[in-house]
Amino acid sequence: MDVRVAARPDHAGLFLALAPMDGITDAVWRGLMTEIGDGDSGISLCVSEFVRVTAPVPAHVLVREVPELRSAGRTRAGVPVAVQLLGSAPAAMAETAALAVVLGAPAIDINFGCPAKTVNHHDGGASLLKTPCRIEHVVAAVRKAVPAEVPVSAKIRLGWDSSDGVGELARAAESGGATWLTVHARTRAQGYAPPVDWVAIGRARSAVRIPVVANGDLVDVAAIEACAQASGCRAFMIGRGAMARPRLFRRLRGIVEPELEPTWLAELLAEYVARLVADGVSERGALGRLKQWLRFAAAEIPLLASLFAATKSMTELADAMARVRQTLVGGDYGSTRYASPSSMVSPSLP
Repeated sequence: MDVRVAARPDHAGLFLALAPMDGITDAVWRGLMTEIGDGDSGISLCVSEFVRVTAPVPAHVLVREVPELRSAGRTRAGVPVAVQLLGSAPAAMAETAALAVVLGAPAIDINFGCPAKTVNHHDGGASLLKTPCRIEHVVAAVRKAVPAEVPVSAKIRLGWDSSDGVGELARAAESGGATWLTVHARTRAQGYAPPVDWVAIGRARSAVRIPVVANGDLVDVAAIEACAQASGCRAFMIGRGAMARPRLFRRLRGIVEPELEPTWLAELLAEYVARLVADGVSERGALGRLKQWLRFAAAEIPLLASLFAATKSMTELADAMARVRQTLVGGDYGSTRYASPSSMVSPSLP
């Protein structure tokens, strides 16, 4: 298949978006990920952490939350960053989206999928899955407020507590004028618990004419191939899988390189921590971010599970980084297999 970088899911090539994860995937993370491979990261688009909208959000808040707006809405490597908005008031969402575009946002994404109880109790995120007509109204207001050439995408889950109505949710987003739709393969009731239902994403895709981007447990090449088979999707959004396998985007584009090189990862983690501190994050805050990265990666990579276990109770950043280096650089990796030859070939997406 065509593995060229597609800027949008309706363009030729393979669209691979870097997912937002609240409190984790900030501008430092996005910058680091998009600079992998000397800027040839394989990432089509980043989506920012959500900006909560209860009233029109002022410019200084938008720039604080999405610093790439200072550089035409792109990371230093040139990858565009969509500004994600979360809210239920159409007028406030529309006004905020319009301002974000004036500030430089290349795209707007609307979050109808956040499962956090605090967000849902305040009528945001996945709470709108209960009333598809409200999804349509919010999307329509935002679509009307921004120039036609600026994509407006929506992100949903399969439903509140059932996937039976996923087609109706998809049609609501399409009727509102969404350029494309991203579907996370779980209901709100599931949170992040297994299993994912990629087949249900396929039902959403069959219900609309706009492109559908698949999301949820896309942790390696094999998972994305399986998702493509089950859902029929040709565009994907990757979140936690990128923390375990930062080179996953490149590997999906047929670039042959190890899934994980411990020394390389140690250098990447050291660079991440250094950038956080340089960006004004305290050492304690940087330590927390490091632990978050290792916690998500631990579920997929046994070596990183042991590293997380060794560092999760540490209270000093220097101690944690010393353990990172000891484990990843000073250890014996000869008996550990990080990537099989068959997993390092170009993916066979249908």
